[in-house]
Amino acid sequence: MNKKEMSKKYMSTTSSNKADKSTNADKTKEYPLPLVSASLSSPTIKNTVPQKCCIKYLDPQQNYESVTFIWLDPQSQSKDNIVTTLRMINNYVQSYTDSLSCFTSIESSKDKIFFICTSTNIDVISTANAMPNVEAIFILKLDGLAFKTDFVKVIGIYEEQEELVRALKQTLSTIQQIRFEEFLFETENTFIWLQLWRDDIMTRKSNIGKQEFMEVTQNYYQYNNKILALIREFGHSYVVADALSWCLRSPFPSRFISHALYSRNMENLNLCRFLINGATRFLQQQPKHKSSTQFYRGMTLHSEFVTSFAKNIGKLMCTSWFFVCTKSRTVALAAAQSPAYRPDLIPVFFKIDCDSKTAYVELFENVSSPVIVFDICTTFRILYVGQDQMVIVKMKIASDDGRKAACEYKKKYESASIEELLDQVACPSKECIVPEQPLKQPAENREHQPSSPPTSKTIPFSSLTYSDRASGASACEECAPTDLTVTEYERIQRLSSCDNIEIVKNATNKLNRQGVKKWRDYIRQ
Repeated sequence: MNKKEMSKKYMSTTSSNKADKSTNADKTKEYPLPLVSASLSSPTIKNTVPQKCCIKYLDPQQNYESVTFIWLDPQSQSKDNIVTTLRMINNYVQSYTDSLSCFTSIESSKDKIFFICTSTNIDVISTANAMPNVEAIFILKLDGLAFKTDFVKVIGIYEEQEELVRALKQTLSTIQQIRFEEFLFETENTFIWLQLWRDDIMTRKSNIGKQEFMEVTQNYYQYNNKILALIREFGHSYVVADALSWCLRSPFPSRFISHALYSRNMENLNLCRFLINGATRFLQQQPKHKSSTQFYRGMTLHSEFVTSFAKNIGKLMCTSWFFVCTKSRTVALAAAQSPAYRPDLIPVFFKIDCDSKTAYVELFENVSSPVIVFDICTTFRILYVGQDQMVIVKMKIASDDGRKAACEYKKKYESASIEELLDQVACPSKECIVPEQPLKQPAENREHQPSSPPTSKTIPFSSLTYSDRASGASACEECAPTDLTVTEYERIQRLSSCDNIEIVKNATNKLNRQGVKKWRDYIRQ
C-alpha cells in the first residue's frame, strides 16, 4: 500500500470515528486535526519490520501513557473546567460522581492512578489508599472547613485549584522518572524480553516513518491542544540527529514511547521504532571515551525495589528506558535527599562505573551539571548494596552480558522468529527458560520475603547464616574495609543472593564499629 492509499484510508477511518464521537454529549469539544508536514523518507534497507505492523488509529478510550488521573466529585461542586485543566497536565482523565463505579474502574486498571477528589469521606479515602495501583491521593476541599488525614498516599489537601495543579505537576514529574526507568532483574522474563527487543531494534529498521507516527498521535491527542502543539513542532523541526532529545522530551513523545515499552505494546513500539532507532544509533556512534569514569544518580524508590537490588547482588539488571545520571556527586545526593512525595519512599544513591567502551552522551540543557544518558535497556551488574544515611547501590556497565543473554536465547529457539520469541517471553502462560549468564549461579531461593523500609544502619533482610567463605571478605576489611571488600564480594558471586546480602550486612556492621568516617570515605570514592 503506497502512502497516498494509506492517507485515504486514514482520513476515512478518522472521519468515521469523529462521526461516532460527535454523538456523545459528554465529550469535550472536538478540535480540528492540524496539518502535518511532509514525511522524512526512511532509508531503504533489506532487513525491515513488515509494513503490516503499522496502525492507523488508537482508541481514545484507552490510555497510552503510564498514569491515569481519576477525578471523583460526588457533589459536582467543582468548576466545569477542572477536567480540561487536568488533561493539560496528564492526557488521560476519567471523571466520576459515583464512588462505586469509580473504584470499580480503578480495580480494573493496570495504570498508576492519581486519585483526585473533593470528598473528605474517610471511607472513600481509606478505600483509595488501600488500592495497590493508586499511587497518590489529592483532595480538593472547597468548603473551607478544617480537615486532617494521615493516610500515607495522601499528598495534600488543597483549598485552591491552583495549589492542586502545582502539586499534581510536581508529583507526576517525580513518579514518571521512576516509572520510565523500570528496573528489571535477570531472573525476570521481562529482562530477556528487553534484551531481545533491543537487539531487534539494532538490527532491523521500520518502514514506518515520521508522517505515519504524526498522523496516529495527532488523532489520539486530538482533544489535547498542548500535545498537538508539540506534535506540530516535532513535524517542523525533527531531524535524526535530534532523535535522543525528542525521546526524552516530556510530555510528548516520551510518555507515549515509555508506556509502549512498559506495556510491551509491539504495535506502538513499531510505530515509534524510527525514533528509538535514531536515538540508539546516535548513542552508539559517539566517539570512544578516553578513560573509565564514574557517574551518579539520586532518587527515591519503593522498599520492594530496594529489596530487589539487595537480593540480586552480583547479578544483571537493566532499565527499560534511557538511564539518566550526572557527573556531579553533589547533584545526585541532593536529588536522593530531596523530599519524597510519599513518606514510605527510600532515598537511594547510585554509583555507576563504566569503562571507556561504554556508550553514553552528555547533554547540556541549561543545567549546572551536564546530564549523562545511557542507551535504552542498558545492562548493569549490581556490585554492592549497603546503607548509611541512605541506600547505596554500586553498579557497573555490563552491556556485553545483556547481548550474550539475548544471543543465547535466540540460539536456543533458532527456528522461531523474533516476533514469536517476544510473544513467548511476554506471555505469562508460556514457559520461558532464561539462558545461563556468563557467571553461572545456583538457582536462587524464590520465596518472597516482605520487608519494611530500612530504619537502621543495615538493610533488614533474611537472617540466614552465611557461608564461611564470607570470611574472605571479612579478612579484607582488616586492612582495607572498602575497595578490597567490594572486590571480594565480586569474587564470591557463586554464593546465593541471601548469602551476599548477609555479607553486606556483616561488613556494614563492622565498618560502623570501626568508625563512620571509613564508610563515608568509601561513599566519596
